[in-house]
Amino acid sequence: MLSYQLSLICVNSYFLSSTLDSSSLGEGILKIVTQLGQLLKVDWCILRPFRSNSLLRQTIIYPSLNLTQDNNTEISLKTQLLEQTIWETQKIEIISCVSIALAQENSPQQQQKVEAYQKMGIGASLLVPLILDEKLIAVLGLHHCRPCYSWSEDEILLTTILIEQITLAISQAQAYEEVRNLAHREALINTITAAIRASLDPEVIFKAITYQLGQGLGIDGCALSLWTKTDEFVQCVGLYDRHEVKVDPLPQSIVPIAQNRVLQKLLSTMMPVIFEDMDKYPDMNQFDLPLRQKTQALLIVPLIVDGEIIGSISLRQVDRPRHWLSSEIKLAQAVASQAAIAVQQARLYDKTKQQAEQLRQSEQRVKQLNRYLTESVLKRFLPASIVNKVATGELSLDLRPEPRLVTILFSDLVGFTPLATQLGAQAIATLLNEYFEAMTVAVFDYGGTVDKFIGDALMALFGAPEDLSAKEQAHRAIAAARGMYRQLEVLNQRWKSQGLVDVPVQFRCGINQGSAVVGMFGGVQRSDYTAIGPAVNMAARLQEVAEANAILVSETVAEFLNPQEIQLIQSLKLKGIEESIVMFSVRV
Repeated sequence: MLSYQLSLICVNSYFLSSTLDSSSLGEGILKIVTQLGQLLKVDWCILRPFRSNSLLRQTIIYPSLNLTQDNNTEISLKTQLLEQTIWETQKIEIISCVSIALAQENSPQQQQKVEAYQKMGIGASLLVPLILDEKLIAVLGLHHCRPCYSWSEDEILLTTILIEQITLAISQAQAYEEVRNLAHREALINTITAAIRASLDPEVIFKAITYQLGQGLGIDGCALSLWTKTDEFVQCVGLYDRHEVKVDPLPQSIVPIAQNRVLQKLLSTMMPVIFEDMDKYPDMNQFDLPLRQKTQALLIVPLIVDGEIIGSISLRQVDRPRHWLSSEIKLAQAVASQAAIAVQQARLYDKTKQQAEQLRQSEQRVKQLNRYLTESVLKRFLPASIVNKVATGELSLDLRPEPRLVTILFSDLVGFTPLATQLGAQAIATLLNEYFEAMTVAVFDYGGTVDKFIGDALMALFGAPEDLSAKEQAHRAIAAARGMYRQLEVLNQRWKSQGLVDVPVQFRCGINQGSAVVGMFGGVQRSDYTAIGPAVNMAARLQEVAEANAILVSETVAEFLNPQEIQLIQSLKLKGIEESIVMFSVRV
């Protein structure tokens, strides 16, 4: 029966040895320890590790401590007691009766061992060491909670075979881990290289270098610093902390470089400076180390460009000493070479960025000047809303002369010549300026364009340069004419109160719609935005024959108006126009 069970557990051990992934190694060992404990019917089966850098890092206990029956404190106490029943040994130890075998032990450590046995009620034990590469990795202990027990040769043989299988599995897993780590480090260098190439931002690059290197080596911290032998202090530019401690801004050293023996050694050797246990180097530990935090193990590699150190990468382990593997040192040096390239790239980027910023500022000043000039010109004949659209690029104006459908409005003052004679030059200038200012407001309020002032006359366009439908043009032109009338009423009240006029000033208006050539006309020295063509002449003639405070429109404009607001006027023969024209008067 034992032979069959031995074959079964060896098969399971074979599957354990074929498990190369360290993440599942612990589960496989737990399964074998459990099977052994059940097979030999022991009260406790314990595998305790004794080497910190082995893949086996936690004590495995069968049967597992029950969380439902014991609280965390009791579980921790039982674990400590059971671990004290297993000690470092290079040979198989058979204890058939604990009370007899340990009765003569008098040292404090042995007394703790005896107390642990007594508290756990263990009477017999079998201890088998797990040795790999001539180093003790762990010890497997089997315990019976009976006064005495005689261990059979089969039990000892089975336990020994099992230990050999576990040792083989750990050996294979460690070899696999080394190969996988090597592949991981190669991939890490490729990742860092890709990060450097993917960005021009120095902050992003340095952060990626320290993060990837710190994560890849499983260290507590990684700092990338820039400095030269002529600088006074070290400036940290990239920082990784395993505990996610955020430092903002990044720290600057407080010990001058000239007084830092660690950095001076780096300068003199141009080679990595390695400390596996800083406690052994008290003369070095006093100096300014990364983040000025406690450091137990330290590795610093230089960044070298053209034979000169321009910075360094510091790797630190906080909680324990660390043996820096040659592969880790080579990896850090390879990353430092990439970081040196990144520093040169970052400096070139900063210089280019500064030049680009200077160019941007120059372009901004030119843009502001152009906008100022554009607004200064356009706001004289266009509404503010359109000027803003043009200045911000929302609306593009093509001012080249071209045919287009527009609505033209002409207005002038009635009896201007005798009024000018009566008021005199200064007073009439004041009156005209106020009048044109108010009329311009009325035109702009309805999206019209002030084409020009001709003496006391005003010409406005609707539908240019901003495109509008024929109906919208007509409605806006009529609304603007009525707005001009209301503005004139306000002016008349003010002028009368000022004693400028005795009789209210009156105006008249003519509006026509038709095709005209619209755009900039003139030469290099001077040009104006205007419209020319028969449709423009028609609007001017309508204004000339209109009565005081009247708005005359052509038939093309009247088509878009409500019949109740217009009145047909007898057809007249207009100056310069052969056929008689049908006209309509619009109610003000």
